[in-house]
Amino acid sequence: MTRWGQVERVRSLAGRVNSSARRRVDDSYVGRSLGAREVIYLVAPTGYPNYGDEIIARTWLRHLARVRPQATVVLDCHSPGSANVLLRDAHPRMIVVDTLWQLTNHARDAEPSNPWEWVSRAAIDSGLAPRLAVGLDLLASSTTIHLLGGGYVNTVWPHHVSLFVAAEAVAQRSGARLVATGQGLVPTVDEPAWSALTAALGSFDVIDVRDSASEKALSDFDHVRLSGDDAWLALHRPMPPLYREEPPAAESGRDPGVVLCLQSDLTEKFRGPGGSGLEALTDLVRATLDAWDVPGSAVTVVEGIPGHDYEIPHRLGSRLDGARVLSFRDIWYHGLPAGRGDTWISTRFHPHLLAAAAGDPGVAIVPMPEYYSTKHRSLIDAGSAWTVVESGDAVPGRPTAGGFGDADRARAIEAKVASAHDIYPVAPLLAHRA
Repeated sequence: MTRWGQVERVRSLAGRVNSSARRRVDDSYVGRSLGAREVIYLVAPTGYPNYGDEIIARTWLRHLARVRPQATVVLDCHSPGSANVLLRDAHPRMIVVDTLWQLTNHARDAEPSNPWEWVSRAAIDSGLAPRLAVGLDLLASSTTIHLLGGGYVNTVWPHHVSLFVAAEAVAQRSGARLVATGQGLVPTVDEPAWSALTAALGSFDVIDVRDSASEKALSDFDHVRLSGDDAWLALHRPMPPLYREEPPAAESGRDPGVVLCLQSDLTEKFRGPGGSGLEALTDLVRATLDAWDVPGSAVTVVEGIPGHDYEIPHRLGSRLDGARVLSFRDIWYHGLPAGRGDTWISTRFHPHLLAAAAGDPGVAIVPMPEYYSTKHRSLIDAGSAWTVVESGDAVPGRPTAGGFGDADRARAIEAKVASAHDIYPVAPLLAHRA
């Protein structure tokens, strides 16, 4: 045998020994407890970016990094490039794809009447979508398919029903567990989409919703749980940069300011005495700042979705002279400016949740009836002391009560953690990771 042949033989033997050792580790109690050989397939509207959606995805990935670090975790989202950059450090064995989202978005245009029917077939028959065959193989290998929370399955985005129906079709063939957490389904989709959605949910092992309206809509199911929005899990073992490291107003010797987080999307139905949509929202915010006697220099502008949350501040013009502006990128890397005692005015839901959880007072403006009112009022039901404003007809008084009290905050976090532990049980040996 030549010298090079001996080298290759040694390499081959070493490779077999290494593979055997890995198999023994993976099959051990510790290996199984850490998720070895598991393929956890997460489905989420991630990567747009939208602060709330990104927080939810990062939260679950970080949780799985603690309790399932050896699992292969697939994140299937509509914008995998952005998501991969935003979440690249959240789990050591993450793969980001857009397989189910490509099928769903294609069928929305190609099969507009019942798109979920084609998507569910394509998810288990790569002949219908051969370009996605490798991604479909990965989906078929899943041991758990988990649709993360958010309000992306309702009359605003009815075609997203396809995600649930396709997940159910795959699980029926593969035997994967089916999980949905923190879902906000109101306003519910119309027929026949609603029947398709509920038929799929009938096969889910866990159905977890974030508000009582969604729980009521699924009252025919006896295993629906209401544990709140998935973002509550971010407050269990919180990691920076959830909140900025800035002193409260009382400690820094300044008067409490105002934080604005104001969207321009989904505002068409907002009404005020002088108009509707962005015009009415802008008028209300200007009148509120005036009534509260807040100078522009005491205002912080926070961007939840790049390109969507600067329109109203731009319309306010010189009224915000001297304001501090924090882009999405800034709050993603350095955290929300919450917990400082400032008063928030926010149309967006997740800044309400996290700022109120930090104890800040605020006003939640409902830019779109039913959809946003259900979201914001779910936090009021959970204990938020914020004021909810549904039109621009009257200027709200400046609230002085903080957000969530300690007991309500702890209760909301515990409910979400309990749900997470039910889905991904932790062995006693590894309880310190949970």
